[in-house]
Amino acid sequence: MQDVSLDRRRLLAAMIFVSGAGIVPLLPLSRAWAAGLDAGDPAGRAALLRVARELFPHDALPDAAYLAVLDQVLADVASGVAAEDVMAMLEARAGADWPDLDAAALDTALRSVEAEPAFLAVENTVRAGLYNGAAFWAYVGYPGPSKDFGGYLQRGAGRVDWLAGES
Repeated sequence: MQDVSLDRRRLLAAMIFVSGAGIVPLLPLSRAWAAGLDAGDPAGRAALLRVARELFPHDALPDAAYLAVLDQVLADVASGVAAEDVMAMLEARAGADWPDLDAAALDTALRSVEAEPAFLAVENTVRAGLYNGAAFWAYVGYPGPSKDFGGYLQRGAGRVDWLAGES
């Protein structure tokens, strides 16, 4: 009897073969779209920025913090495709171009797609990128993880200066 072991490489090769190599042509197109939106489509990038600001509004946080997260979203193939799908859904459901929407139509369009898997993927990616970023930490006054500074014990965690007689 022949030993047929299925390792990761063989599994991936079999999946590509069975799918008719359908995924291979999509990868360069997705990267091209993401690169095009990043550099050559300022209107599309501004529309995504507006979505991010609507989902996570922080007036004092600069656009650069949001754009850094959006660049990460667009650099990833799966997230870039999801972002493209979200923008297409929003414009289709709103019945107008995204920049032309007023606040009420924008809110209605966002609520109409909030349960869609592509929207949830983009929302979660933007949330994680924004709130785990140093720009947001500086905005709220968080100095960063304590491990980088030697932990909380060396930073005054054991000091009880609010009790009389303690130091």
